[in-house]
Amino acid sequence: MSPERRAEAAAPRRILAIWTRALDGVDNVGGVYIWRAVRGALAPLGAVSQARLRNVFEHPRPAGLARAAWAFLLGLARGRPLPLQCAIFAAADGGRDILRQAGRSDVVYADGIRTLLLLRRLRRARPDLRIVVDFQDLMSRRFDEVLAHGLPLPLGYVEAMVPPALRRMLATGLPARLLLRYERMALRHAEREMLRIADCVALVSPVEAALLSATDARGARRASVAAIPPPMPPAVAVPPAPPHRAVFIGSDGLMQNRLTIDHLLGLWDRARLAMPLVIYGRQKRPPRQVPGVVWAGYVRDLAEVYTPGSLLVSPTFLRGGIKTKVLEAFAHGVPVIGNPATFEGMNLPDYPFCFADDAALVRFLADPRPRAAEIAAATSAARSLVEREYGEALFRARWAAAMLGPARREEGQVPQGADVAPMPAELSSRAA
Repeated sequence: MSPERRAEAAAPRRILAIWTRALDGVDNVGGVYIWRAVRGALAPLGAVSQARLRNVFEHPRPAGLARAAWAFLLGLARGRPLPLQCAIFAAADGGRDILRQAGRSDVVYADGIRTLLLLRRLRRARPDLRIVVDFQDLMSRRFDEVLAHGLPLPLGYVEAMVPPALRRMLATGLPARLLLRYERMALRHAEREMLRIADCVALVSPVEAALLSATDARGARRASVAAIPPPMPPAVAVPPAPPHRAVFIGSDGLMQNRLTIDHLLGLWDRARLAMPLVIYGRQKRPPRQVPGVVWAGYVRDLAEVYTPGSLLVSPTFLRGGIKTKVLEAFAHGVPVIGNPATFEGMNLPDYPFCFADDAALVRFLADPRPRAAEIAAATSAARSLVEREYGEALFRARWAAAMLGPARREEGQVPQGADVAPMPAELSSRAA
């Protein structure tokens, strides 16, 4: 390696991280938990600066709303349909400052599909810049699931900022269904475009990474696709105990949690299960009183949830991503009871408590004691999986590989263990 090349390799990378939502002062759950972990993983990789991209609802002004509408209409006119969740960042406060910061950076990290308009401009200005986009979940697939279940438009963290009248209009009826179909179609276009703009696109699930890898970018594809699952802290020793209660943790403010909570309430109401169900998390709706169900509210320490003798019961009805609550339970030595969607993206092919129907689930919950040995063995295997595949060191190594790229890997600056998670065998032929 030449002295000039060696000096360049030794220089700290100038990294710009672009966020579209606040990560501090909010509950450390779901996507926020993962993004905070990513922020921590970026810190050792170079000189990191951060920028916040704001949407039009955070500081609503007529000019900003008009610019968002214009970007939406222009996308239609040009045959490049723009997702609404991207259009609302068309007049993002700080956009010019971010472009100037990016011009002085070696690598840019962006926290999702919503940064599309900014990254278009950035790629035109800096063809040589390394851009890494963190999708977390494959949003077009999420909208497939929402449409299949007849659910309202998911607004995510933006919901609290949207005027109530507009929220009601988006909730139900024909306009809402048409908007859902439009957003799904536009997201597919946006995901293909990101494969042409970015150098690397990351998702938490190897299943969704494989699906995106199989996507036809309809143009000169630039991006590699990485599966980087969320990290878990070191496993906690929980003394074995006979199962005596079921638990669920999650706010009904998230659509996927709301579906699970309603389903569990229905099961306990119909089956009159003797095992109590304790539901943790901030709930937006008034608690529904069902025999055997206890509402425990928000807890800061997961050890209060995953106590000896607890079972996490978490059937899932929206596929996508990896369920962090499942990994957390396994890390605490607590068995998880769910359905195939619960364990999607995890390497647990023979896990015995994955029930395809409610009848089998209810039979198990009615008296799990005869399967105590099986519960102990399965939980031990799952806990070993978490320690092996979801450790913090491996998470940081995978992000180092994504951010620094193949050139830095060849120079030996990417830690060992930085290879991305392999594609699931059941998807390998479809993605080939």
